[in-house]
Amino acid sequence: MNLAELIGPIRAALCRDDGWLVGGAIRDLVLGRAHDDWDVIVPGEPAVAAKAYARRVGGSPFPLSDRHGAWRVVEAGRTVDFTALHGGDLAADLARRDLTANAIAVALADGAVSDPHHGLADLEAGVLRTVSDHAFSDDPLRLLRLPRLAVELGFTIAPATAALAARDAYRAPEASGERQFAELQRILGVADPAEALLLCDRLGVLNAVLPEVVALRGVEQSAFHHLDVFDHTLHVVDSVADIAANLGHYFADAATAAAIEVALAAPLDGTMDVRAGLRFGALFHDIAKPSTRTELGDGVVKFFGHELAGVAMLDTILGRFATSAALRRLCAVLVGHHLSLGFKIRERPLAARAAYRYAIDTAPYPLPSVVLSLGDRLATRGGRTRLRGLRRHHETAQEMAAAIIALGPVPPRLVAPADRIAVAVGLTPGPALGELVAALQEEQAAGAVGDEAGAIAFARTWLRDRDAPPGR
Repeated sequence: MNLAELIGPIRAALCRDDGWLVGGAIRDLVLGRAHDDWDVIVPGEPAVAAKAYARRVGGSPFPLSDRHGAWRVVEAGRTVDFTALHGGDLAADLARRDLTANAIAVALADGAVSDPHHGLADLEAGVLRTVSDHAFSDDPLRLLRLPRLAVELGFTIAPATAALAARDAYRAPEASGERQFAELQRILGVADPAEALLLCDRLGVLNAVLPEVVALRGVEQSAFHHLDVFDHTLHVVDSVADIAANLGHYFADAATAAAIEVALAAPLDGTMDVRAGLRFGALFHDIAKPSTRTELGDGVVKFFGHELAGVAMLDTILGRFATSAALRRLCAVLVGHHLSLGFKIRERPLAARAAYRYAIDTAPYPLPSVVLSLGDRLATRGGRTRLRGLRRHHETAQEMAAAIIALGPVPPRLVAPADRIAVAVGLTPGPALGELVAALQEEQAAGAVGDEAGAIAFARTWLRDRDAPPGR
């Protein structure tokens, strides 16, 4: 392997005769992985280097870190970070890095390789090892980055490094909430998120940043469950991830699967799509079970109101990470209604009215809610679970998704302006008009009202029934 040749295109793109390429780009080049983030050490001012590069490629330069003086350039499909040479020489700079695999530098001038901590050997062995014993105290975010990289790369963690992480795990919340969340998002975004979460747990990092999730351990459930709430939650995260990645398998109708794909691929906020947010909903769906667990005797265990109590916990949890309002809203819908679909099984075949009410309750995320409900049910395999129950839930999920798609926009646009209907029936603006509009929208979705005349007739009946004395 000739690293100088491997980074040849990068050296040419950067067009510099000083500085070094370091970190993840070199690691990924050695491993044959895609690399769209470049870290460049420059001996001079990072701002000058970043602006010069941005002028040449047409990217956007901006300061990334006041503490380290780093600058970033964003261009099409790539980010390039420029940082100053710390400590005055390259050896001192590499000694400050987190892992040996990230402490390899290649000179832009001549391709000379610097690997003082034997990172290339660790890459070949598939091992993650810290450069120094103060790697995590220097930057506590590395405690989350370690398990994420281990799962992404399929590497093992050196025993001494795992012990060091366990020792310093309590420091993980010292990183800003936004930085913690960025790593949590990547942890949940790996191909096997359950394994990543288990590794975070074994290192003690999960308890440091998400103690509410670790509190699920040992909370025993009913005979319909084969796992405690902690392990069940990890199974649901895994189940939801697989469903979202293989919609054509779980939703036999191609049009239904395609519509769900569109819903999951929709942007949620500036950092993620709905599919990524769905994994957070799965992680938190049973978060309030420890506080709502009730034993009724004879081995019967219930968690009355845990879905609503879980919604109440979300602001505290997600607030620590300063997440977007959009993610909080998505999680509130998913957590608050993850049981709703199961109650529809006995209503099959589903009428348009049942689908409409479910869509209104779970708006604006009815299809992601169906996915979470299905994932939750498929991860529930206790001694009293029967395959016919799993099959019926699966069938209901497919039926509900198709019915929601058939409804179109929810709520529907009224067949006539609300004020015109109100005048026709003698109703003045106020709360009652809002109630009438909601009732009319449901009637339209159910197919019971299709034109203005029908809307006015329904409004008259609705008003008469509303104003009728009790008992009549």
